[in-house]
Amino acid sequence: MSRLTLFAWLASLTAAAYPTWDMHQAEGGASAVLGCIGMPLWFRFELIDLVSPPLSDASALARSALQWGVPAIIVLTGLLASVGTGNGGVIGRRVAGLLTLLAVAGPLTPLYMSDDGCSMIPVLSNRWFASVLNAYGPYESALLLSALLVLLATRTGGHPGPGGFTGRRAAAFAIDYLFLVTFLAAFEPGLSRLDFGLLNWLRLDEPTPLLAVVVMFLYVLPGRTFGKQLMRLRVVSDVTGHWPGGRGAAVRALVFPVLVCLPEFGLIVLLVDGLWAVCDPAARTLRDRLAGTRVAVDLVRMNESTL
Repeated sequence: MSRLTLFAWLASLTAAAYPTWDMHQAEGGASAVLGCIGMPLWFRFELIDLVSPPLSDASALARSALQWGVPAIIVLTGLLASVGTGNGGVIGRRVAGLLTLLAVAGPLTPLYMSDDGCSMIPVLSNRWFASVLNAYGPYESALLLSALLVLLATRTGGHPGPGGFTGRRAAAFAIDYLFLVTFLAAFEPGLSRLDFGLLNWLRLDEPTPLLAVVVMFLYVLPGRTFGKQLMRLRVVSDVTGHWPGGRGAAVRALVFPVLVCLPEFGLIVLLVDGLWAVCDPAARTLRDRLAGTRVAVDLVRMNESTL
């Protein structure tokens, strides 16, 4: 590794660590209020009710990631993996993608409130876009700068690597998330208690959230969730290319989503799972490696659709 490349990596690490450092320097400041105390909880089901949980969870994860120094950890992991494998090009693109995702998630995911503090600004409205633009700040600039420095440091390193199905997997996850939120509406009328996301709602000391955890485990267990079917994906054994069996499927479903849903501990599991994919030659997550599985395109469904 040349001195210029090492300098670019270290500069990227510094930029990625800035948001965490600044957040801890500003501890004790005012926090945003994402609701109105005393708001009536009668039945209501509007678009904002369906959008609020995923936005709230994404916002909480993005903020927690900055507080815990996840951007700096991602860059440091990418640097070590790049040195160890010599495949900097692939790893650099993965690191830059994660940093960009965190930068985008910051302004896009908060539930912006109206001036009265008791109603949410409709998503995709003019006021919402204005709020997103106003929320863009130095943290997002630092993360995008860090991503750019990583790309500059690894622009000539490594082969293109496997294409993967990152976009399809992300879309399948979003579909499954919305499907689960809609299902939980049967237990929580109007999603009133889900306004702040599943991560704040799921607790193991109440029967309904515990039931939701069991349902999530059984839902993911077959490896052919509703989202994966729509995206024509399926979970298969890495050895046989077929159903991985009960043990492999159970291990995979246990790591995600069950362990990820645990308060506080879940973020650590999610972080380790994602960092593993950064370093893995085939971009497989840790849960795939532990279960001996991989996500593949469902060729059977694709062939049927062309007949």
